[in-house]
Amino acid sequence: MSNTATAATVRESDGQLSALDRRIIEFIQKEIQDKSVVLTRETRREDVAIDSIDVVNVVFAIEEEFDIEVNLTPDAKFDTVGELIDTLIGFIPEEKRAS
Repeated sequence: MSNTATAATVRESDGQLSALDRRIIEFIQKEIQDKSVVLTRETRREDVAIDSIDVVNVVFAIEEEFDIEVNLTPDAKFDTVGELIDTLIGFIPEEKRAS
């Protein structure tokens, strides 16, 4: 499933963040240095200094929360929070997305 198709399945019809988007943003928020930053799907990774260690910690949290295994490729790149969310959601089975 492409990132675009994945994003379409998790967005609510009114354009607001889905509950799953919000949950993943909460995991990301816990990892960034500046806790006062309000993250959105459009937030650029370099604007909030999300580094590779932060991504690894978010992946671990997602794996634990959803009892899944996330296998990111070594060349995985994320320019925005939304791209990271879409990639992570791709690893979460449909039946676990609403839990």
